[in-house]
Amino acid sequence: MIKINSNVLVKIVFCLITILCFVAFTPAIEHAAPAVDSPAVLADVLTPQEIAWLAQHQPIKVGVDGYFPPYSFIDEHGQVVGLAVDTLNLIGEKLNITFEIDDEYHWQNIVNNFENKQLDIVLTMVNTPSRAERFMFTTPIIYKSLVIITKKSKFSIFNRSDIGGKTVALVKGYHYADKIIAEFPTVTPFYVDNMREALEAVQAGQADAAISFLAAANYYQLKYSFADLKVAAFYEKNNANESIAIRDDLPILAVIMQKGLDSVTLAEKKAINDVWGANITLPKDYQELIELAVITSVLMLLLVIWIIQTRRNNRALLLANKQTEKANTELNLIKDNLVQLVSKRTLQLSHSENRYRGLVESLEDEYIFYQHDTNGFVYYVSPSVTHILGHTITGFGDYYSKFLTDNPRNAKIADYTKRILAGEHLPPFEIEMYDTKGNIHTFEVLERPMHDTEGNCIGCEGIAHDVTSRKQQQDELYQLSHYDELTGLVNRYFFKLLLDDEIESCQKNQQPLALLFLDLTRFKVINDTFGHSAGDYILKQAAQRIIKSLTAEYTVARFGGDKFCISLPNIDATKANIIAVDLIDNFKHHFEFLEQTIILGCRVGISVFPDDGADAEAMLSKADSALFEAKKTPFCVAFCNKEQAIFNKKRLVIEQGLRQALTVSTLQQPQLFMVYQPLISLPDCQLAGFEALVRWDHPDLGIISPAEFIPIAEDTGLIFELSRWVLANVCEQLVLWHHQGYDFKRVSVNLSALDLMNILLADELLALIDEHGARPSWFKFEITETALMAIPTQSIDILQKFRLANVHVAIDDFGTGYSSLAYLKSLPATTLKIDQSFIRNLIDSAEDQAVVKAVISMAHSLGKIVTAEGVELQAQLDFLVEHGCDIAQGYYFSRPLSANEICKHYFTNQP
Repeated sequence: MIKINSNVLVKIVFCLITILCFVAFTPAIEHAAPAVDSPAVLADVLTPQEIAWLAQHQPIKVGVDGYFPPYSFIDEHGQVVGLAVDTLNLIGEKLNITFEIDDEYHWQNIVNNFENKQLDIVLTMVNTPSRAERFMFTTPIIYKSLVIITKKSKFSIFNRSDIGGKTVALVKGYHYADKIIAEFPTVTPFYVDNMREALEAVQAGQADAAISFLAAANYYQLKYSFADLKVAAFYEKNNANESIAIRDDLPILAVIMQKGLDSVTLAEKKAINDVWGANITLPKDYQELIELAVITSVLMLLLVIWIIQTRRNNRALLLANKQTEKANTELNLIKDNLVQLVSKRTLQLSHSENRYRGLVESLEDEYIFYQHDTNGFVYYVSPSVTHILGHTITGFGDYYSKFLTDNPRNAKIADYTKRILAGEHLPPFEIEMYDTKGNIHTFEVLERPMHDTEGNCIGCEGIAHDVTSRKQQQDELYQLSHYDELTGLVNRYFFKLLLDDEIESCQKNQQPLALLFLDLTRFKVINDTFGHSAGDYILKQAAQRIIKSLTAEYTVARFGGDKFCISLPNIDATKANIIAVDLIDNFKHHFEFLEQTIILGCRVGISVFPDDGADAEAMLSKADSALFEAKKTPFCVAFCNKEQAIFNKKRLVIEQGLRQALTVSTLQQPQLFMVYQPLISLPDCQLAGFEALVRWDHPDLGIISPAEFIPIAEDTGLIFELSRWVLANVCEQLVLWHHQGYDFKRVSVNLSALDLMNILLADELLALIDEHGARPSWFKFEITETALMAIPTQSIDILQKFRLANVHVAIDDFGTGYSSLAYLKSLPATTLKIDQSFIRNLIDSAEDQAVVKAVISMAHSLGKIVTAEGVELQAQLDFLVEHGCDIAQGYYFSRPLSANEICKHYFTNQP
């Protein structure tokens, strides 16, 4: 029997009324207002007084918000464009009005200029009671809704009331900002100048959420690839509509602008909306209408079925009365046969069930098998539940939801079960559950529907795999690769990533940033005198002393040995010098270890953004140079910006030279050339392939390191042309070697992070390989872990196309990234390359050893090959062989060689 509550009935009635109204009024809407199609007709609309006024007061000066896409904003050519701007231009064409857009685009300044009578109109402004007392308004020119933007990983905001107690990014001066603070006093506002900065604040973790207009948020997400942001909920729908605001001393202009706005036809409005894609709605709203339509259809269908069934039952009753006597006779005849058949089938089922349960109950302790009916009632669970969770078989029965944690992923179980019961084959999904001791276990669950002998679904059976240990290993690996084990500070790799993010944020906000590079004086003496335990103690105490000395926003990292780095956003050179002096003073106080008094000191080198660099590498290099200078001064503090002009000049020379080098044909004297470094299989030390590396012999500067010119290529966009040049040259070389009969295995070619921004990358590179007569099976493409995780979904799709074409894929510099563990098991990669930074100190660093062993173990468990870069010592090679590393490369085996040198050293014994 179907139960329908009052809310559903209200939805049904509303849906029917809406449909009827839509059908009834559609013709009226289409013919409600005649379109005004030409300036000649519009001239008749304006009165002579209005035409005369326009002739004396043009141009009309307009204030336009330049940071309000897609309604009005400044494009990459410096032009003001957008939906509202196109509507204004159309009104100008219709009424022969010349509009002059003011060159002030910041909202608060626009409002100030408007109040000071420096502007005639403001293109988009919300008509509020307070503003209506000061200005005149047309009917709305655009309609929009406010939405709440959060990270996809945030599950704490589901509706507008959830923003209470959160940090929310708000645009200064926008009408809704004060309204939100008044309605939710517990909200901590994070004020920004425009909506893009609001989204960036959420992206950077500075705010829990941002309040934005739906179309503007959609525009910024598409334009700036905010891939990890989502629309969490509506804040308000269609209540922030924008009108044209007119000075209160120009009533005739208000009448003219309203007439112009009324003259825009529905077709013209739709054409403008289609250009800017402003008619955006959330799928959730359509879903509600679909639900109402489905409910209405189901009720109508049930009503029809009920009527048909009633009539059919009446006829069946008459027929049944006539056939009852005959049926009784037939039932008596088959009764004996049925009893025998049931007995036989019962015995067969009993044997099958015993064999089935015997198999299930022999499962390993990390698997649980269970069965439940269509309502979720668990009527069987394997004995392994006791070993894993401590629950008894009988105690775990009933509905297992009582043991689930409050993790948001558990809320999806009911939907998964519903889809599985409907016949959909879902991949394994994760759930979290408590054991009897209160510990949390993570399970990977695979469920399939069960059917009776007649094919009816009677429930689900599933296998739950306890993956808690694997999750813990991933977390431990992340901790090892991102944080210093001794001090708990971030390590150098994670610090560089964070520093780049902070520099980018400061650049957008036009703020300075100071970087302090600090090392301890006399630390080596202390370490040698008192031992490593004393040195470790001093380092931990030094880390705490640094943190306690800082009051502003900061990030502190242990950069190795006794060196520390401190980033200070929004701190200029003067303040940085004061902070550095305070640090030096704090380190003048002695340390105590086992009743021993230890006196240390510190020196600080300072670099400042943007004067000393535009990225982490440049800033660190300048701070390191400054630290060297600080060692020479009695104050122990130094800045380093003497070489900035020289650096900028050399960078320009490199950029111009690279453009020229890419245009030189192979028939001339090419500056760019390829070298190949051998890859050696372990433990047999046989050739496993090569990695192709580009080199540049500049006619004036000589050999330029790839570490110097490749970042410049990425900054200037030359990386795309360089990548194609490299692949084309490698193709030509491999075709030549193939014709000579050489077995070069597979050759690795590196791809840039920017290459992965091209959705057609796989198709273009495969076409280039085919164009040069090479084969995809000769290649392995290497992508850095950081590049891969910039846009993981698109990157995985591209790599999957390579794998389908028999091109191998390697994740380069593995362990220096920070997000790929969650994607690792689904990555279509064949190889993980351990970054050479982990190999360099492998023998002396327990932390690096732990990371290397963890990567090898995890990669092998996922069926992937591990390659170690930068092998230079026998001891490093012995460690890698001992722990099962598959392939190694580095100067221990060979430096990168030219193609001719490769032939001499590796192909001499081949046919």
